[in-house]
Amino acid sequence: MHLQEIKQHIENSAHHLVLSVHKEEDNVKETGMVIKKYIHTGSITPEEEHLLKLQVADTLKVVGIVVPFVLIPGASIIMPIIIKVAQKYNVNLMPSVL
Repeated sequence: MHLQEIKQHIENSAHHLVLSVHKEEDNVKETGMVIKKYIHTGSITPEEEHLLKLQVADTLKVVGIVVPFVLIPGASIIMPIIIKVAQKYNVNLMPSVL
């Protein structure tokens, strides 16, 4: 891979991450409403339960991706590579887009 291709790949991965995190903000609000409903009524629909499980998984993915950017020097180069390798093994580290 040439330096320009690596740079473009990093930019694309970062862009996708920012869009995913922005989408997560909307999903967290919706999930909060589901949790509030569960607290008040004691039950939620199967669709709401699925949304809640998906949101918890997505939140853990975001934390797992964002924390290394803060703690590990050079993680902006390493993380896109880890994400790409994980995709080859059918492991999705990126949050889902609802």
